[in-house]
Amino acid sequence: MFLPCQRYWLALLCLGFACQSSFAQTEPAAVRFSGRVIDKQTKQPLPGAQVFFPELQRGGIADDSGRFAIAALPAGEHRVRCRLLGYATLDETVQMLEDVEHVFRLVPAPLQAPEVTVTAKLVDRDELAGSDRALAVLRAGDLEKARGQSLGETLEGIAGVTVLQTGPAVAKPVVRGLHSDRVLILNAGVAQEGQQWGGEHAPEIDPFAPARIEVLKGAAGVQYGVGAIGGVIRIEPRPLRDQPGIGGQAWLNGFSNNRQVAGSLLLEGAPRQVPGLAWRMQGSVRRAGDARTPDFNIRNSGFAERSGSLGLGYDKGRATTEVYFSHFSTELGIFTGSHLSNLTDLLRAIARGRPSFDSDFSYDIRPPKQTITHNLVSVRSSLPAGRLGRLHLQYGWQQNHRQEFDAHKPYNDSLAALNQPSFDLTLTTHAADLTLAHHPWRNLFGKLGVSGMRQGNVQAGTVLLIPNFRAYSGGVYALETWARGAWTVNAGVRFDAREQRVYRLINRNVVATVHRFQNATVVAGAIYQFAPAWALAANLGTAWRPPGINELYSNGVHHGTAQFEIGDQSLTSERSFNLDATLRHHGERRRAEISVYRNRLRDFIFLFPQAEPTLTIRGAFPTFRYQQADAVIAGADGLVQYQFTDFFELGVSAAVVRGQNLETREPLFQMPADRLRLFTHWRVPAPAAVQDAHLDVSSTWVRRQTRIPAGADYASPPAPYALLDLSLGGTLTVAAQPVAFEFTVQNALNTSYRDYLSRYRYFIDDPGRSLILRLQTSFGRMPQE
Repeated sequence: MFLPCQRYWLALLCLGFACQSSFAQTEPAAVRFSGRVIDKQTKQPLPGAQVFFPELQRGGIADDSGRFAIAALPAGEHRVRCRLLGYATLDETVQMLEDVEHVFRLVPAPLQAPEVTVTAKLVDRDELAGSDRALAVLRAGDLEKARGQSLGETLEGIAGVTVLQTGPAVAKPVVRGLHSDRVLILNAGVAQEGQQWGGEHAPEIDPFAPARIEVLKGAAGVQYGVGAIGGVIRIEPRPLRDQPGIGGQAWLNGFSNNRQVAGSLLLEGAPRQVPGLAWRMQGSVRRAGDARTPDFNIRNSGFAERSGSLGLGYDKGRATTEVYFSHFSTELGIFTGSHLSNLTDLLRAIARGRPSFDSDFSYDIRPPKQTITHNLVSVRSSLPAGRLGRLHLQYGWQQNHRQEFDAHKPYNDSLAALNQPSFDLTLTTHAADLTLAHHPWRNLFGKLGVSGMRQGNVQAGTVLLIPNFRAYSGGVYALETWARGAWTVNAGVRFDAREQRVYRLINRNVVATVHRFQNATVVAGAIYQFAPAWALAANLGTAWRPPGINELYSNGVHHGTAQFEIGDQSLTSERSFNLDATLRHHGERRRAEISVYRNRLRDFIFLFPQAEPTLTIRGAFPTFRYQQADAVIAGADGLVQYQFTDFFELGVSAAVVRGQNLETREPLFQMPADRLRLFTHWRVPAPAAVQDAHLDVSSTWVRRQTRIPAGADYASPPAPYALLDLSLGGTLTVAAQPVAFEFTVQNALNTSYRDYLSRYRYFIDDPGRSLILRLQTSFGRMPQE
């Protein structure tokens, strides 16, 4: 017989068994695991990172803002893995009794020299199986070694990337032989829309602002739109803080060759009282005088640059919004010796190969010169879209104002008093993008998107090189990836339409001409990981680009390049058929990536020199005409890097580009010359006060460009050359404050040389030796590593 209390415990025990039996027959509660993947050092989002539960065989991929979400996971304790090529794999154990928001902070891999890496995109894959195209990544550590230099100069060390130069102040990136409108530049997520119609029109980017730069080689028009048939350069500023506090960074640089002084100050904060709110502001200045070759000054080659940016964001966990504003302004001189008054002086200048007289150093900037202002506003939002996935919205406004001043005196004193520019162009662009990144479905994941753009250009100068115009474009696209076993396959399709309305003044009447273009972009790629440290990737795609207004309507002297340019209104759209293959190896101490490619271009548009210069009332100028022909650009580039010991690394990179005009059966004009780069990284002994002491030694060999059209240029291609660069760096502690320093000697042997892609190679050498000192420090409460 049971006592009352015994009956109570017996009833409770029976109820417990009943509940246990009931729970055993019920599936565990489903939870959602989401969050972000960021670089631990820079706090930069890491798109494409894999987040994977090995035991559950479930995973997801971080989107463009570094966010991921994996739904319908069983509650409990699980092991999760996060990995991305170029970073150490991170394994963690998480308790998931309810929805979990988590941040992965990945640490960069040990090899820190300039490298070609690949962003991983797969579920349950080794790091190697990442992208069917090479993605060169410059992170904060590598960027610090190039602070104060232009975007083109910063990227020049990457295999397959060269620069199109117009003097010491202007360098435009060239990716596998293509540049300008064929290489899309994304600044804070917005496609940079500048006056791209000039070879001397460099991207208007603050060299201190980027925290990460990625260069995607090859056609990428499905996701990024019309024109990206040569590659994409993605520039991201420092991400906003995710921890309360206030801090900042400061940079100070000095260059001996042109006596350049450059500096930047960044402040950022996140108030503890408003979780999720963060801000950032940055201001930068650069001032340089005349550059110097080993033998003479380059007169009127200085520049003065000012830029600044503001960022404000709010992160609610599942929804984020960020507003970014940047301002860039510069005044830069154009080498005076490139503007000549008659044909005889022009031919003599080319034959002489140096200025007609020696000049003293000066910071003065006189005509011919350019002044450029670029303002940009970017608004980005990301929010969940229920069972569909995640929505990303992007709006961008930007205005590019360019003025170019003639070297010669205007026709009368009243115009001279006004200091009126020859060109005065204002380009205003509105662009919007909406993307849905859908939840992974079995082994398939991807995104759908729609975009639109409105653009207008107004000129007010004395020279009408190009007319006023308005352009409208819109596109829709889908990009999907399937992964299983050792294979990954991706495919995408996009359709775009563009309308260009051109307004010309003919017989004192404004005449409007409309050009309409529409076409599709299709890509397909595959990756096969045939061994733990080896992978083979291939990509096949077709993309297109409509002709630009300058290619259609140019007709006059382009003072920035000191040449007379003639357009062709009958030009049609370019179409590329691109095939490339990449072999990758990523071991503990070894890294290699070797790519071969062939780009068949139908109706390729190029600027071709004419036999005779043009004599105008403003002077004598080499003449170039836009032409169109079927062409092929093929080549190979790659990098091999080996860490022999803990204190010594050795690497070599090379690039070969071949361009052929299929109609004339002659080489294409202005293709990069073959180049080879050897670089070493030494960790050197140093006093206890110096941390991470290192010595970098690199040498670049460039061959003479022998593949040129017969008799088509004003001067023979320059001789081959070799350059030696040295760099010694580390971190000092000064008054309990760490100060990173880098002392670099560029062109250490003071070699006289001319690069084939320099617009001034007809007249002068490239700059000689330069001693560079870079200092950087952080202060305040910076986010914890």
